[in-house]
Amino acid sequence: MKIFRWIAGLAAAAGLLAAVPATAQPYPNKPIRLIVPFGAGSASDILARILSEPLSQALGQPIIVENKPGNNTTLGTEFVVAAAPDGYTLGLLTNSGLVASPAGLTSGVRYDPAKDLSYISLVASVSYVWVVNIDVDARTAPELIKLIKANPGKYNYASGNTGGIAYGGQMMNAYQLNATHVPYKSTPPALADLISGHVQMMVADVPTSQSMIRAGKIRAVGMPTAQRHPLLPEVPTFAEAGLPTPPDMGGWWAAVAPANTPDEILDRLNKELVRILESEPVKSKLLQSGIVPMPSTRQQAVQYQKDQFQVWKTIVKDLNLKVE
Repeated sequence: MKIFRWIAGLAAAAGLLAAVPATAQPYPNKPIRLIVPFGAGSASDILARILSEPLSQALGQPIIVENKPGNNTTLGTEFVVAAAPDGYTLGLLTNSGLVASPAGLTSGVRYDPAKDLSYISLVASVSYVWVVNIDVDARTAPELIKLIKANPGKYNYASGNTGGIAYGGQMMNAYQLNATHVPYKSTPPALADLISGHVQMMVADVPTSQSMIRAGKIRAVGMPTAQRHPLLPEVPTFAEAGLPTPPDMGGWWAAVAPANTPDEILDRLNKELVRILESEPVKSKLLQSGIVPMPSTRQQAVQYQKDQFQVWKTIVKDLNLKVE
Protein backbone atom coordinates (compact mmCIF):
# COMPACT_ATOMS: atom_id res chain seq x y z
CA MET A 1 0.00 0.00 0.00
CA LYS A 2 2.87 2.34 0.82
CA ILE A 3 4.29 1.96 -2.66
CA PHE A 4 0.93 2.91 -4.19
CA ARG A 5 0.66 5.96 -1.93
CA TRP A 6 4.21 6.96 -2.89
CA ILE A 7 3.41 6.64 -6.62
CA ALA A 8 0.19 8.60 -6.16
CA GLY A 9 2.13 11.31 -4.33
CA LEU A 10 4.63 11.56 -7.17
CA ALA A 11 1.80 11.79 -9.69
CA ALA A 12 0.12 14.56 -7.72
CA ALA A 13 3.38 16.49 -7.45
CA ALA A 14 3.97 16.10 -11.16
CA GLY A 15 0.47 17.42 -11.81
CA LEU A 16 1.14 20.48 -9.67
CA LEU A 17 4.39 21.17 -11.49
CA ALA A 18 2.69 20.81 -14.85
CA ALA A 19 0.09 23.34 -13.76
CA VAL A 20 2.72 26.03 -13.07
CA PRO A 21 2.54 28.46 -16.01
CA ALA A 22 5.63 29.16 -18.10
CA THR A 23 5.28 32.85 -17.23
CA ALA A 24 6.35 32.01 -13.69
CA GLN A 25 9.92 31.94 -14.96
CA PRO A 26 11.84 35.10 -14.04
CA TYR A 27 11.70 37.89 -16.61
CA PRO A 28 13.41 37.94 -19.00
CA ASN A 29 14.13 34.37 -20.09
CA LYS A 30 14.48 34.86 -23.85
CA PRO A 31 15.71 37.51 -26.32
CA ILE A 32 13.93 40.89 -26.42
CA ARG A 33 13.07 42.74 -29.64
CA LEU A 34 13.60 46.50 -29.68
CA ILE A 35 11.60 48.12 -32.48
CA VAL A 36 13.12 51.23 -34.08
CA PRO A 37 10.70 53.05 -36.46
CA PHE A 38 13.50 54.50 -38.62
CA GLY A 39 16.07 52.92 -40.91
CA ALA A 40 19.66 51.89 -40.25
CA GLY A 41 22.04 54.80 -39.69
CA SER A 42 19.32 57.15 -38.41
CA ALA A 43 19.59 58.92 -35.04
CA SER A 44 17.07 56.41 -33.64
CA ASP A 45 19.21 53.53 -34.86
CA ILE A 46 22.36 55.11 -33.41
CA LEU A 47 20.62 55.51 -30.04
CA ALA A 48 19.29 51.94 -30.10
CA ARG A 49 22.73 50.50 -30.84
CA ILE A 50 24.32 52.50 -28.00
CA LEU A 51 21.71 51.32 -25.49
CA SER A 52 21.22 47.72 -26.59
CA GLU A 53 24.54 46.34 -25.34
CA PRO A 54 24.39 47.64 -21.74
CA LEU A 55 20.67 46.81 -21.56
CA SER A 56 21.40 43.27 -22.74
CA GLN A 57 24.06 42.93 -20.04
CA ALA A 58 21.69 44.25 -17.38
CA LEU A 59 18.85 41.91 -18.33
CA GLY A 60 20.95 38.89 -19.19
CA GLN A 61 19.32 38.42 -22.59
CA PRO A 62 20.11 39.55 -26.15
CA ILE A 63 18.46 42.78 -27.31
CA ILE A 64 17.62 42.43 -31.00
CA VAL A 65 17.22 45.80 -32.74
CA GLU A 66 14.67 45.67 -35.56
CA ASN A 67 14.30 48.63 -37.95
CA LYS A 68 10.73 49.13 -39.16
CA PRO A 69 10.52 52.51 -40.94
CA GLY A 70 7.51 53.82 -42.78
CA ASN A 71 4.56 56.23 -42.80
CA ASN A 72 6.27 58.74 -40.50
CA THR A 73 7.04 56.01 -37.92
CA THR A 74 3.44 54.86 -37.53
CA LEU A 75 4.27 51.42 -39.00
CA GLY A 76 6.85 50.69 -36.32
CA THR A 77 4.59 52.11 -33.63
CA GLU A 78 1.69 49.92 -34.78
CA PHE A 79 3.98 46.89 -34.60
CA VAL A 80 4.64 47.55 -30.91
CA VAL A 81 0.96 48.25 -30.23
CA ALA A 82 -0.03 44.88 -31.73
CA ALA A 83 2.63 42.83 -29.90
CA ALA A 84 1.97 40.60 -26.90
CA PRO A 85 2.20 42.53 -23.58
CA ASP A 86 4.87 40.25 -22.17
CA GLY A 87 7.95 42.50 -22.18
CA TYR A 88 9.59 40.77 -25.14
CA THR A 89 8.68 43.40 -27.74
CA LEU A 90 9.66 46.96 -26.81
CA GLY A 91 9.76 50.16 -28.81
CA LEU A 92 12.29 52.97 -28.94
CA LEU A 93 9.71 55.36 -30.37
CA THR A 94 9.83 59.07 -31.16
CA ASN A 95 7.63 62.14 -31.02
CA SER A 96 6.75 61.33 -34.65
CA GLY A 97 4.64 58.30 -33.79
CA LEU A 98 3.82 59.14 -30.18
CA VAL A 99 2.44 62.67 -30.64
CA ALA A 100 2.88 64.34 -34.05
CA SER A 101 1.26 61.75 -36.29
CA PRO A 102 -1.66 61.06 -33.90
CA ALA A 103 -2.13 64.85 -33.57
CA GLY A 104 -2.93 65.04 -37.28
CA LEU A 105 0.41 65.16 -39.08
CA THR A 106 -0.16 61.74 -40.68
CA SER A 107 -3.43 60.40 -42.05
CA GLY A 108 -4.94 57.07 -41.03
CA VAL A 109 -3.32 56.60 -37.60
CA ARG A 110 -5.03 53.53 -36.13
CA TYR A 111 -3.83 53.64 -32.53
CA ASP A 112 -4.14 55.85 -29.46
CA PRO A 113 -0.63 56.43 -28.06
CA ALA A 114 -2.04 57.21 -24.61
CA LYS A 115 -4.13 54.03 -24.36
CA ASP A 116 -2.41 51.46 -26.55
CA LEU A 117 1.10 51.72 -25.12
CA SER A 118 2.77 51.38 -21.72
CA TYR A 119 5.49 53.97 -21.05
CA ILE A 120 8.78 52.80 -19.54
CA SER A 121 10.85 56.01 -19.56
CA LEU A 122 11.75 59.04 -21.59
CA VAL A 123 15.12 58.36 -23.19
CA ALA A 124 16.72 61.29 -25.00
CA SER A 125 16.27 64.40 -27.14
CA VAL A 126 17.89 65.79 -30.27
CA SER A 127 18.35 69.12 -32.11
CA TYR A 128 18.14 69.99 -35.80
CA VAL A 129 20.16 71.98 -38.35
CA TRP A 130 19.34 73.47 -41.78
CA VAL A 131 21.63 71.96 -44.43
CA VAL A 132 21.96 72.39 -48.20
CA ASN A 133 23.68 70.73 -51.13
CA ILE A 134 27.16 72.22 -51.55
CA ASP A 135 26.24 73.61 -54.99
CA VAL A 136 23.40 75.71 -53.55
CA ASP A 137 24.47 79.35 -53.51
CA ALA A 138 23.60 80.07 -49.87
CA ARG A 139 25.77 80.07 -46.77
CA THR A 140 23.34 81.49 -44.24
CA ALA A 141 19.63 81.06 -43.54
CA PRO A 142 18.75 84.56 -44.85
CA GLU A 143 20.65 83.84 -48.07
CA LEU A 144 18.73 80.58 -48.45
CA ILE A 145 15.39 82.34 -47.97
CA LYS A 146 16.37 84.98 -50.53
CA LEU A 147 17.44 82.31 -53.02
CA ILE A 148 14.18 80.36 -52.75
CA LYS A 149 12.12 83.55 -53.08
CA ALA A 150 14.00 84.47 -56.25
CA ASN A 151 13.40 81.01 -57.74
CA PRO A 152 9.84 79.92 -56.87
CA GLY A 153 9.17 76.23 -57.51
CA LYS A 154 12.78 75.49 -58.48
CA TYR A 155 14.00 73.85 -55.28
CA ASN A 156 13.06 70.70 -53.37
CA TYR A 157 13.44 70.24 -49.64
CA ALA A 158 13.65 66.81 -48.05
CA SER A 159 12.58 65.51 -44.67
CA GLY A 160 13.46 62.25 -42.95
CA ASN A 161 11.51 62.63 -39.72
CA THR A 162 8.95 64.80 -37.95
CA GLY A 163 11.45 67.50 -36.98
CA GLY A 164 12.44 67.90 -40.61
CA ILE A 165 8.81 68.09 -41.69
CA ALA A 166 7.89 70.63 -39.00
CA TYR A 167 10.89 72.92 -39.33
CA GLY A 168 10.71 72.80 -43.11
CA GLY A 169 7.00 73.58 -43.07
CA GLN A 170 7.56 76.39 -40.60
CA MET A 171 10.11 78.08 -42.86
CA MET A 172 7.93 77.68 -45.97
CA ASN A 173 4.93 79.17 -44.14
CA ALA A 174 6.77 81.90 -42.21
CA TYR A 175 8.49 83.30 -45.30
CA GLN A 176 5.90 82.35 -47.96
CA LEU A 177 8.40 80.22 -49.85
CA ASN A 178 7.54 78.06 -52.86
CA ALA A 179 9.57 74.84 -52.69
CA THR A 180 8.51 71.20 -53.11
CA HIS A 181 8.50 68.94 -50.05
CA VAL A 182 9.97 65.45 -50.64
CA PRO A 183 9.39 63.22 -47.58
CA TYR A 184 11.60 60.17 -46.92
CA LYS A 185 11.09 57.21 -44.57
CA SER A 186 14.31 58.01 -42.74
CA THR A 187 17.05 60.66 -42.67
CA PRO A 188 20.01 58.71 -44.16
CA PRO A 189 18.44 58.22 -47.64
CA ALA A 190 17.31 61.86 -47.61
CA LEU A 191 20.86 62.98 -46.87
CA ALA A 192 22.18 60.70 -49.62
CA ASP A 193 19.89 62.41 -52.11
CA LEU A 194 20.89 65.81 -50.72
CA ILE A 195 24.54 65.03 -51.35
CA SER A 196 23.80 63.81 -54.90
CA GLY A 197 21.67 66.88 -55.67
CA HIS A 198 18.31 65.15 -56.14
CA VAL A 199 17.06 67.50 -53.39
CA GLN A 200 18.69 70.80 -52.53
CA MET A 201 17.98 71.36 -48.83
CA MET A 202 16.55 69.86 -45.65
CA VAL A 203 16.39 70.18 -41.90
CA ALA A 204 18.30 67.19 -40.49
CA ASP A 205 18.93 65.98 -36.96
CA VAL A 206 22.44 66.69 -35.72
CA PRO A 207 23.45 63.06 -34.93
CA THR A 208 22.82 61.87 -38.49
CA SER A 209 24.15 64.89 -40.35
CA GLN A 210 27.14 66.13 -38.34
CA SER A 211 29.75 63.83 -39.92
CA MET A 212 28.66 64.87 -43.44
CA ILE A 213 28.80 68.54 -42.48
CA ARG A 214 32.33 68.13 -41.10
CA ALA A 215 33.41 66.20 -44.20
CA GLY A 216 32.20 69.03 -46.43
CA LYS A 217 29.64 66.83 -48.21
CA ILE A 218 26.79 69.19 -47.25
CA ARG A 219 26.73 72.74 -45.88
CA ALA A 220 25.03 73.89 -42.68
CA VAL A 221 23.37 77.30 -43.00
CA GLY A 222 21.76 77.78 -39.59
CA MET A 223 20.47 76.34 -36.33
CA PRO A 224 16.69 76.86 -35.84
CA THR A 225 17.29 76.78 -32.09
CA ALA A 226 17.86 79.31 -29.32
CA GLN A 227 21.53 78.40 -28.90
CA ARG A 228 24.38 77.08 -31.01
CA HIS A 229 24.94 73.35 -30.85
CA PRO A 230 28.09 72.20 -29.02
CA LEU A 231 28.94 69.75 -31.82
CA LEU A 232 28.47 72.43 -34.50
CA PRO A 233 29.74 75.56 -32.76
CA GLU A 234 30.58 77.28 -36.05
CA VAL A 235 26.94 77.22 -37.25
CA PRO A 236 25.05 80.39 -36.20
CA THR A 237 21.50 80.36 -34.88
CA PHE A 238 18.63 81.94 -36.79
CA ALA A 239 18.54 84.74 -34.21
CA GLU A 240 22.21 85.53 -34.81
CA ALA A 241 21.39 85.80 -38.51
CA GLY A 242 18.57 88.24 -37.81
CA LEU A 243 15.67 85.77 -38.07
CA PRO A 244 13.10 84.90 -35.38
CA THR A 245 13.74 81.62 -33.57
CA PRO A 246 11.12 79.04 -34.65
CA PRO A 247 9.06 77.15 -32.03
CA ASP A 248 10.95 74.27 -30.39
CA MET A 249 10.11 71.25 -32.54
CA GLY A 250 13.09 69.12 -31.54
CA GLY A 251 12.85 65.36 -31.46
CA TRP A 252 12.68 63.03 -28.48
CA TRP A 253 12.45 59.33 -27.72
CA ALA A 254 10.56 57.22 -25.21
CA ALA A 255 10.90 53.53 -24.39
CA VAL A 256 7.52 51.85 -24.54
CA ALA A 257 5.82 48.46 -24.42
CA PRO A 258 2.36 47.28 -25.50
CA ALA A 259 -0.54 48.30 -23.25
CA ASN A 260 -1.24 45.97 -20.31
CA THR A 261 2.38 44.91 -19.91
CA PRO A 262 2.72 43.91 -16.21
CA ASP A 263 3.92 46.63 -13.84
CA GLU A 264 6.73 44.47 -12.47
CA ILE A 265 8.21 44.16 -15.98
CA LEU A 266 7.84 47.88 -16.67
CA ASP A 267 9.41 48.75 -13.30
CA ARG A 268 12.36 46.45 -13.97
CA LEU A 269 12.91 47.95 -17.41
CA ASN A 270 12.63 51.50 -16.06
CA LYS A 271 15.16 50.80 -13.33
CA GLU A 272 17.73 49.35 -15.73
CA LEU A 273 17.22 51.93 -18.47
CA VAL A 274 17.47 54.92 -16.14
CA ARG A 275 20.63 53.51 -14.57
CA ILE A 276 22.16 53.03 -18.04
CA LEU A 277 21.21 56.53 -19.23
CA GLU A 278 22.71 58.07 -16.09
CA SER A 279 25.98 56.12 -16.35
CA GLU A 280 28.94 58.22 -17.43
CA PRO A 281 30.11 55.98 -20.31
CA VAL A 282 26.69 55.94 -21.98
CA LYS A 283 25.97 59.60 -21.22
CA SER A 284 29.31 60.61 -22.76
CA LYS A 285 28.78 58.45 -25.85
CA LEU A 286 25.31 59.90 -26.41
CA LEU A 287 26.44 63.51 -26.01
CA GLN A 288 29.31 62.93 -28.43
CA SER A 289 26.71 61.72 -30.93
CA GLY A 290 24.54 64.82 -30.45
CA ILE A 291 21.93 63.02 -28.34
CA VAL A 292 20.96 64.39 -24.91
CA PRO A 293 19.87 61.78 -22.32
CA MET A 294 16.58 62.49 -20.51
CA PRO A 295 15.75 59.52 -18.23
CA SER A 296 12.50 59.72 -16.28
CA THR A 297 10.03 57.85 -14.13
CA ARG A 298 7.22 55.95 -15.82
CA GLN A 299 4.73 58.58 -14.64
CA GLN A 300 6.82 61.44 -16.03
CA ALA A 301 6.95 59.72 -19.42
CA VAL A 302 3.15 59.34 -19.46
CA GLN A 303 2.64 63.02 -18.59
CA TYR A 304 5.23 64.20 -21.11
CA GLN A 305 3.46 62.32 -23.91
CA LYS A 306 0.16 63.96 -22.96
CA ASP A 307 1.69 67.44 -22.81
CA GLN A 308 3.57 67.04 -26.09
CA PHE A 309 0.45 65.76 -27.83
CA GLN A 310 -1.26 69.08 -27.10
CA VAL A 311 1.83 71.01 -28.29
CA TRP A 312 1.90 69.12 -31.59
CA LYS A 313 -1.85 69.52 -32.15
CA THR A 314 -1.19 73.27 -32.14
CA ILE A 315 1.91 73.01 -34.34
CA VAL A 316 0.17 70.81 -36.94
CA LYS A 317 -2.84 73.15 -37.06
CA ASP A 318 -0.94 76.45 -37.05
CA LEU A 319 1.58 75.37 -39.72
CA ASN A 320 -1.00 73.44 -41.73
CA LEU A 321 1.30 70.41 -41.78
CA LYS A 322 0.27 67.11 -43.36
CA VAL A 323 2.06 63.97 -44.52
CA GLU A 324 0.03 61.59 -46.69
